[in-house]
Amino acid sequence: MREMQRQQLMDLMSTVLILVTLVVLFIISPKMLITFQFSKSVITIPIMNNINYESMLAVLIATELLLITIPRYRVWKINTDVDTELPSVIRVIRDGLRAGLTLNEITGLVRRVGKGRVGEILSRAVAAQVSGESTIKDYILKEAGRIGNENLASLAIILDTVLRRGTKEAEVLDMAYRSFDSYLSYTYERNASLKPYVALIYVIMILYVVLASIIAYFLLPQIARMSLSTVSGVPAPTVSITTIPTQLFATLLGLSIIIQSLIAGAIIGRVTYGKASVGMLHASILMIVLTAVNYILYLTLYLH
Repeated sequence: MREMQRQQLMDLMSTVLILVTLVVLFIISPKMLITFQFSKSVITIPIMNNINYESMLAVLIATELLLITIPRYRVWKINTDVDTELPSVIRVIRDGLRAGLTLNEITGLVRRVGKGRVGEILSRAVAAQVSGESTIKDYILKEAGRIGNENLASLAIILDTVLRRGTKEAEVLDMAYRSFDSYLSYTYERNASLKPYVALIYVIMILYVVLASIIAYFLLPQIARMSLSTVSGVPAPTVSITTIPTQLFATLLGLSIIIQSLIAGAIIGRVTYGKASVGMLHASILMIVLTAVNYILYLTLYLH
């Protein structure tokens, strides 16, 4: 419970920090008024009009997002390690009980499986039971709740069934091993199949920024020279744009990068990690990379 409250507090603080950053940079940055006319209604909106301030905004938001995503990614990584180790851990426990090993001896073997995360939890659970502080089941359930891992909670119930209720441990552990092994195989295959799509999102986003900048570079000068010719000898009004707002275009493109990076990160997180918040790590990376690409293109194309 305390872990969840601490995480919620960090999320709230990071969200407030992002909003404050957005408001402060918008206030101090140069702005341009853009007018939209809908029928008889006219709306004028101030828009940030400086790529330096926009780039700073993107980098700051990306950095602040890391305050949220790094702890969540670490928890996700721990859960992944735990899920990966569970089939092997159950197999070691099964073979150890069949061989007549004590629980302490079995936990020593379990700690050698994978990165030893499940073995470490199991060792502390056994020590807590020996000291009378807690039972193995309660301790593992507590750890499972702390990291939000339902499979680890299932392991606690399985061990309680095997160790305390005199059930045939071989049959229970064999069934548990097959179940967790099938789940792990499915998860591995799903993640492997999704990795190319994650890379595809990165490629599409980079191409979007590059193509938008190149098209605008060739299109805006043409718009500046555009004029309406006379029709049937009747002079038509001339459209003349003497100053092309390349600064505004690059800034709007940068703002769209922030929005699209957040959307892409949420999609990646939901599909790949099961939580949109974890995907904000990708949103931060996309935001920084695409902002750098946009800024470099602005310097090389428009200001060369």
